[in-house]
Amino acid sequence: MNLAIFDQLSKSSNKVLFQYNLLTGKFDYLSLTVESLWEIDKALIEQSPPLLAKRIDENDQEAVALRLEKVWQGQACQIEFSLCFSSDRSKQVKVDAHPVLDDSGRLTSIVGLVEDVTQQAQYREFLLEFSRKKNNALQIVAHDLQGPLAIMKGVAVLMEMDHTQQNYQDLASHLSIIYRAYEDCNKLIADVLRDEHIKSVATPVNTVRFDIVERVKQTVEAFVQSKVIQMTMEVSSSEEKIMVELDEVKFTQILNNLITNSIKFTPPEGRIRISLELQQNRLFISHADTGIGIPREIQPYLFEKHNSKAARPGLNGEKPNAIGLSIVKDLVELQGGTIQLESEESKGTTFYLSFPLLL
Repeated sequence: MNLAIFDQLSKSSNKVLFQYNLLTGKFDYLSLTVESLWEIDKALIEQSPPLLAKRIDENDQEAVALRLEKVWQGQACQIEFSLCFSSDRSKQVKVDAHPVLDDSGRLTSIVGLVEDVTQQAQYREFLLEFSRKKNNALQIVAHDLQGPLAIMKGVAVLMEMDHTQQNYQDLASHLSIIYRAYEDCNKLIADVLRDEHIKSVATPVNTVRFDIVERVKQTVEAFVQSKVIQMTMEVSSSEEKIMVELDEVKFTQILNNLITNSIKFTPPEGRIRISLELQQNRLFISHADTGIGIPREIQPYLFEKHNSKAARPGLNGEKPNAIGLSIVKDLVELQGGTIQLESEESKGTTFYLSFPLLL
């Protein structure tokens, strides 16, 4: 092969051009750009080609070896892999390799080029992450809007009944509930669009100081007055007022998810009880229901997203989506909190949450 052609190409390209001689185990040609890509002196590589393999990420080495076997069998191949330089620095490269046969059909060398595709790989990763965040955000919105929307629907039914009977005594109260539910929906959408609830160090927690007892009572009252539920709901607290610094939107999501979950698995004659207790510098919340309970064998999977082992239809045939409690866990932990559960079939379920008073 005319190696002068390689010289001409390498002068106008930032790709690494090479021809590796299988008979001598050396490079017949290797362009100088290999130094900037592999960060090894070209003379050293020509003297000892195995130096190239030492840069390959250990997770990619097996795949690279398998592709090289195909080339030795006479097949052209492409492969992408990572080059590692330190614990926090790497490059992504793509190799396009082709076998060269002599007149008798014997494989004598491998020719090809190597390209730095780090930026392209980062862009692909960005698109994948963007798609994942978008899908996650849509799932959260679709799930968490169910509570406030159910409240608005329930109040709308009550208003329709009152209008039929020309009873407008509770109109102001009903409108107030709808407005609060609308505000919750609006805040949820804005919050998801802002940070998409992806659990990472970059996810912002927008803390505000608020009375958490009042927030819990308002949320419960909205469910009760909307007639969405028939079971009894109770709120108790060790203090009349407990001031916390948490993300109010995210806390409301936690509460809505737990209440909605209890409604799905508690019969109309059942009870949902939320208790708040202040102990030193932490707030402890228990959310208990007298529902059908959770089978012991699926409890380990409850907080795992999209794990079908934990998916169960509700008592009224509500379709499971295996996402609600994973959202709760993420939102609790984002605010420095913890969540645990105790449950026994036919007796009910209790979730235990704790939060620091100050973040």
